[in-house]
Amino acid sequence: MSLPTGRAVAAALLVATSLGASPAPAVAPLDADAIFAAARKAWGAGAYPRFAEYVAVVSFHNGTRFVRRTWETTEDLRHGVVYSHAFSREERANPTTPHGINISFFGLGPSNKEQPVDPIGQVAFAIDQDYGLASATRHLQSTNTTSTFDAVRSSLPVIGHTGTVARDYDVSLLETAVDEQGPEYHLGLRPLHDPQRLRLRELWVDGNTWRTEEAVVDGIGSRPPLTQVPWRIEYRETDGATYIATETALGPLDYGRAGTLRSVRISFDEVKLQSRPSPFGMGFSQAVPQGEP
Repeated sequence: MSLPTGRAVAAALLVATSLGASPAPAVAPLDADAIFAAARKAWGAGAYPRFAEYVAVVSFHNGTRFVRRTWETTEDLRHGVVYSHAFSREERANPTTPHGINISFFGLGPSNKEQPVDPIGQVAFAIDQDYGLASATRHLQSTNTTSTFDAVRSSLPVIGHTGTVARDYDVSLLETAVDEQGPEYHLGLRPLHDPQRLRLRELWVDGNTWRTEEAVVDGIGSRPPLTQVPWRIEYRETDGATYIATETALGPLDYGRAGTLRSVRISFDEVKLQSRPSPFGMGFSQAVPQGEP
């Protein structure tokens, strides 16, 4: 009888080993809460400067007319105060002269009041608004007066309460997409309390860096109708921190007699990150800007 060859011995050993070995354990899927916690941690680890200067460009269609307004903005990221120039670049370049006659009857107000071309008006939005992504509560204040901005930034910063005691969201994993750059996780979120502050409803998270790439939020700003429609938020990474790049309304904004605005988009451009603010331009308005909640 001939001795078995080396290949036959190896095959026999392989069969014996496979029969006696238990199957390899499957890789456990990532938990939705763990993904969200990692995204929160990545947001909080961002290296944010003291000040950010940028323009908030608001654009939309009001009927057949395309409207664009550019608001020069400065944010003190440490104190959470946002200053917006009282007049947009377009208004300063082409100041309008009031015309027409407003007639009131028995103190009921003008019966033929002229409607504004831009019913949204002045905005003072934070470029680092987290919409409830940060684990600590952060209070933001919007203003169009330099005195308020200077007073707040001269005070001690207020440290928010952390969200580690109570859960903020019920989180679900809606989809996992994988491309050549790695996995991306699509989360669904339902606030468990304080829905006016915790506005996140969907989140797209990079599986390599845990940075937030996109989000859907339930309203932006502090007044309707901006607070009444969902918005898609796109983010950008700059110098180790996450900032808003664009905010796009996912539905029309109904301003009544002033019109229904469509294709509403806010982009944050000309971003400069620095340790001290530039001198403010002159401007005064009694209007209260559309700001942060």
